[in-house]
Amino acid sequence: MKRLLVVLALTVPVFADTALFSKYEAVRQGLLKNRLGDVQKNAAALAHDAEAAKLPAIAEFAQSVSVAKNLADARRSFGVLSEEMIKIRDTAGTPKPAVYHCPMVKKSWLQAKGKVGNPYDAAMATCGELKAE
Repeated sequence: MKRLLVVLALTVPVFADTALFSKYEAVRQGLLKNRLGDVQKNAAALAHDAEAAKLPAIAEFAQSVSVAKNLADARRSFGVLSEEMIKIRDTAGTPKPAVYHCPMVKKSWLQAKGKVGNPYDAAMATCGELKAE
């Protein structure tokens, strides 16, 4: 049984480290504040850490956000990044970030449970609903 647990631990992405979620949140905050420079810098840091954690899809999509030429491109790339982050959310330690969804743009994201902070459109910063705690 102990051997099986070790094998399972090695096959599940190591994501109990909340540093990746913290960097993702910093990207989301940059989008909320319409600060492309902050978005790019924090996305590059997330890409670096995701690469180190052997999460290539997250690293790739975070890198895409980091090189976005404008906020619209960054938001498009952030949508794909969010999909990947949501997939590995359950491997996180507690507390887990909540999943929110905006029905207007039909995209989801992660954030701490509380006041909605929609990163996809500055005009709809409070549009969204809690989907999973």
